[in-house]
Amino acid sequence: MDLEGKKALVLGGFGLVGMAVCRKLAEAQMNEVVVTSLKQDEAERACKILGEEYPRVAFTPAWGDIFVRDEFKEMPRKELLKDAGRRNAFIRDLLDPFTPDFYEKMTLYKMITDHQPHVVIDCVNTATGIAYQDVYEWSERVLSSLEPARQGSATPEQLQDMVRLTEELISSLNAPQLVRHIQVLHQSLMDGGVKGYLKVGTTGTGGMGLNIPYTHSEDRPSRVLLTKNAMGGAQTLMLFLMARTPQQQPDGTIKDTFVKEVKPAAAIAWKGVRAGEIRKHGKPFPRYDMNPAEPQALGKTLQNTEESGSWVQKEDTLRSVFIDTGENGIFSEGEFTAITEVGQMEFVTPEEIAQHVVWEIAGGSSGHDVIGALDGSVMEPTYRAGVLRQVALNKLEEVSHRVKETGEDLDESVAFELLGPPRLTKLLHEANLIRRCYGTMRAAFDADSETLAATLEAEIGQNDKLRSAILSVGVPILLPDGEHYLRGPKVLIPHHPVNNEFEVTPAALDNWCEKGWVDLRPENMQRWQAWFRQLIQQKDERFGAGELDTSSRYDFDEDYFDPDGEINPGKMAGWIFINVDKGKRTKR
Repeated sequence: MDLEGKKALVLGGFGLVGMAVCRKLAEAQMNEVVVTSLKQDEAERACKILGEEYPRVAFTPAWGDIFVRDEFKEMPRKELLKDAGRRNAFIRDLLDPFTPDFYEKMTLYKMITDHQPHVVIDCVNTATGIAYQDVYEWSERVLSSLEPARQGSATPEQLQDMVRLTEELISSLNAPQLVRHIQVLHQSLMDGGVKGYLKVGTTGTGGMGLNIPYTHSEDRPSRVLLTKNAMGGAQTLMLFLMARTPQQQPDGTIKDTFVKEVKPAAAIAWKGVRAGEIRKHGKPFPRYDMNPAEPQALGKTLQNTEESGSWVQKEDTLRSVFIDTGENGIFSEGEFTAITEVGQMEFVTPEEIAQHVVWEIAGGSSGHDVIGALDGSVMEPTYRAGVLRQVALNKLEEVSHRVKETGEDLDESVAFELLGPPRLTKLLHEANLIRRCYGTMRAAFDADSETLAATLEAEIGQNDKLRSAILSVGVPILLPDGEHYLRGPKVLIPHHPVNNEFEVTPAALDNWCEKGWVDLRPENMQRWQAWFRQLIQQKDERFGAGELDTSSRYDFDEDYFDPDGEINPGKMAGWIFINVDKGKRTKR
């Protein structure tokens, strides 16, 4: 991408790496850089500093927590979770279906779609933010609160406390938060028309292994630190999937959008060297002391916090010389010396990271794109497997013929609902019903949709074994009138982990049929006929001006989807997934 004159949005732009990235983007002659941060004053301060350094570039501030809805964006997470109503809304935002009503109110979605940048550079330490909510601590609190209930002695107040702690535990679950974040991010990039996304990620351990000495815990390594590592790795693999997903723009067109990640495997330093008050999470360390002549005796128990004791609080706070490493906090001379020692984390500068970021988004190769490295190292489909696929299909057909000759009464090999989703089962059975009744695409296309629906209904009515095979795996059959259906004891769609009763509305019924009901309504027959029309026209177009195109241009030759040959349900389902559902694999 030519960066000159373009617009970028930098998530976490006030941070150590974020500021370095903003500077490199300005030097690359970008026209506007949207600088985001958690707090408004941070975003505005960053824009003021950058604006003075690069007066030609427009720096626009944006702020808020990108993991919550817009109305909560300026609220500290602890404050958000204190209120039962807000806490429930936060949980529902993690667990509810991913619909426009949901994602359009999220802070991240609004940031990206409002500003519509050409590229998004994400410098937020996502893995740390999610992992350090500490699901282990909340789990211990919940388990402890359950004890009175186990003993049958819980008071109303204890039960209420149990509800609150359980909700806070759900709020701290790592995987749902990360999955939902990626969903919102992907939708935002599509709806915002973004051309590229680059993540500055983390290894979780500064490039060290399980032997890392810096754990913030008595464990080595700590569970929380390993969770950070797990989240960092999980995010990379989800970005790997995003990079293999065609980006559909708001106008419906598919455009190439790059997804990359630069993952520093060292400590990142530094932002400044200063002298002053030592703070942790923005709070100073009050100075305490105890008279050595009056030591406290060790008893049989020890409390790690005490409201009062023989210690005394001084009037000042800890003050010293320190090096500021941005989001990783401030280190003493001794701490910085130890952590950057050869054989420890060592370190990389934010400017070096920013340079690699700009090289990657400008279209160059820094050699440090993790997504590209995964692309180059994962095993892709092989030539041998492609050759053997037809062998397997031939053997399946051979065994089917042999079984028929023996007269053994087996079910057709159409769909067992073991691969999933129910939509695949639905499509395979619908295609098979049309095949049984009409044979070819052209014959089905030439039929009236009402007649087509009635013919398939008659086949369902008289073919007990086929009908039973569909119903037995949990897929209902909606009859042509749209008011009656056939089913077994279990229905796969709709599904809810708690609710077992669902309101039947026209919209709900359409949704269920789309996801996993065999739909015999004439409207659905018209959809199938429209798909058949495309395949009939596709073959006709291959002949051009009367001459067949026999080049390597097409993945499938003119006979693969032969309109006058017997319908193949598996081929039809694959074609629909690729061309209708836009589920095509983009890399092979």
